[in-house]
Amino acid sequence: MAPISTGRPGADEPTPILTTDDAAAPIGDRLLVAGEGLFSTYELGERALVIGRGEGCDVRIDHRALSRKHAVLRAGRPATVQDLGSTNGTRVAGALHKGGAPIALAAADSFHIGPFSFVLVARTRGDERSLSGRDVLRVLDPTPTGVPGLVRELAASNVSVLILGETGVGKEVLAETLHTLSARTGAFTRLNCAALSESLLESELFGHEKGAFTGAATRKVGLLEAADGGTVFLDEVGELPPSIQAKLLRAVEHREVLRIGSTRPVQIDVRFVSATNRDLPAEVARGAFRRDLFFRLDGVSLVIPPLRERRGMIGNLAMGFLARAGKPASPPARLAVDVLAALEAYRWPGNVRELKAVVERAVLLARGGELAVKHLAFARNTEATDPPPAVVPAPPVAAATPASAPAAPSAPPSAEPALDFLDEAQRADRAAVVAALEECAGNQTRAAAKLGIARTTLVTKLRLYRIPRPRT
Repeated sequence: MAPISTGRPGADEPTPILTTDDAAAPIGDRLLVAGEGLFSTYELGERALVIGRGEGCDVRIDHRALSRKHAVLRAGRPATVQDLGSTNGTRVAGALHKGGAPIALAAADSFHIGPFSFVLVARTRGDERSLSGRDVLRVLDPTPTGVPGLVRELAASNVSVLILGETGVGKEVLAETLHTLSARTGAFTRLNCAALSESLLESELFGHEKGAFTGAATRKVGLLEAADGGTVFLDEVGELPPSIQAKLLRAVEHREVLRIGSTRPVQIDVRFVSATNRDLPAEVARGAFRRDLFFRLDGVSLVIPPLRERRGMIGNLAMGFLARAGKPASPPARLAVDVLAALEAYRWPGNVRELKAVVERAVLLARGGELAVKHLAFARNTEATDPPPAVVPAPPVAAATPASAPAAPSAPPSAEPALDFLDEAQRADRAAVVAALEECAGNQTRAAAKLGIARTTLVTKLRLYRIPRPRT
């Protein structure tokens, strides 16, 4: 029986999203297999599936951990797995079995053979739709306690993961969760691919030898080499320059890096997790992103929906941010009754990151008192379904609707949003900040010096007073 899709497609294959033809897909279960860079799905039919590395096996995995005929999986209510007297055995619920009677499995249960995880995913009876991987791998809560069991199984494997979602939905949180739930003993290492220039990015990723270029006074171990045994999180991977993509491809495919100025590659053991808010297939189609690198990073995709599609989480998230925003010795701030309704009515173009900023700003404006709707900067002079005029969200990447507001162009420092949430002293302070920025042509460092405050304080005031940050 051939797999429906695999995490090792050829150069011309479409993105492996684990889908089948809706009309042809029978009602039943599927088997998901993950591990050692492999991610495949198999339809469970009437007959049993033999798992092993020998010719003729229905689920054939050429790996030394598997015997030629290792185990047999039988569909049914319940499904069962039976070890066929293999050398290394089959682990079910933490127990190792070598031979013996069939063991019952419920939907979403798993069993393990060597480094490979086998997970059952079931559709409910009466549901004629195919089981789309984009639905199965849709992660509503990216925290370690909130991810579904399937994601836990993926975390335990070495398959490369691509995390998709709009800006601010929690992609980095999910990447950390994958590392936390994995068996990796090394560190979780982050790199924002959009934050460094091309020359710095190459040195940061791959390292360099002494004298490799002007200023290379000593040997530098790159991020990928230093992360040996751990997880490398490539944030904003869609921003990688083409020359870096070519070098990263070798690192992902062969698990080796070549320092700048060196002729000897260094072997590495890392797990790659990438994230982007771009439409990478579209970037591949227009030649901006390498097709071969995309398929190697996209061993399996995990999609985090925008916060407007997870409204049930807004209250808990807001309370968590509220508790962390207050001073440790002071009692937690209180929420007025109508605040939660206002939070849930808003569309959150900036997602969880914007919610955190709004709550923290509200705590400052409330000055230790009860948080009210007037302290939520977006709540005045705007409809609940649209972003407030002063918010400058990142452009939506997916699931855009006509009600979603596009990103606004950079506004000059003098742009005046609705200021109903500020008192007179704060308005005067805001006017002084705007004037200083105008006099300094938008240079924040000079404006901070003119005001006699630290630059970090100025940045905080820009956020608090909703002054668009100048582009200099």
